[in-house]
Amino acid sequence: MRKAGALPFRLHASVTCPPPANLAASLAWELGDLDAERVERAYDALIAATPVEVERTAEGQLRALGEAPLRATRGGTADALLLDRALERGHGHPILVATILAEVGRRAGLPVGVVAGAAGHFVAHQRLTEALVLDPYTGQLTDADELGVLQWRCGHQVAAELLDELQPRYERVGDLARALHVARMRTTLPFEDTQDAELRLRTLAARLN
Repeated sequence: MRKAGALPFRLHASVTCPPPANLAASLAWELGDLDAERVERAYDALIAATPVEVERTAEGQLRALGEAPLRATRGGTADALLLDRALERGHGHPILVATILAEVGRRAGLPVGVVAGAAGHFVAHQRLTEALVLDPYTGQLTDADELGVLQWRCGHQVAAELLDELQPRYERVGDLARALHVARMRTTLPFEDTQDAELRLRTLAARLN
């Protein structure tokens, strides 16, 4: 794990509306040994396998994103929420897979992003008039009208969701050092629930004393 003094996540978190994948990469760097060059090569491979440039319609572009060799899986350890691990293995938590697919689209120049609601996390195209979103589990388009209310997620919101999933996973396996680091990162995000995040941090820190 990186030393607490190196905090690129804090720097990214202070930026207005950073791309979700940037924050996902930062938190993975903080918690492990993310190799930026390997991540870029993995993105290049995904882009090469995703023929969005030949599609002219928003629906076709979103459908093409689903051809990326990356799928969401249920459950999983903390590794399922770390960007470099998901890129390496070709699968990960649905929040992260939706984030990666949206980043592949963004790098290809598509106006896509992550949307979420009670039904989960999906990839949506801003110019698509039909109620269709990309399901990170299947790589297929699905009817958004059947998924309830979906809202766009900014980078800070996605990072918060990733961190909220990571902390209990580290706690369950007794990795309190990483759990504490996750809790610290959570307090740097610009939300109104900062007091709740700080309380969780103090509670966890007390367990280490």
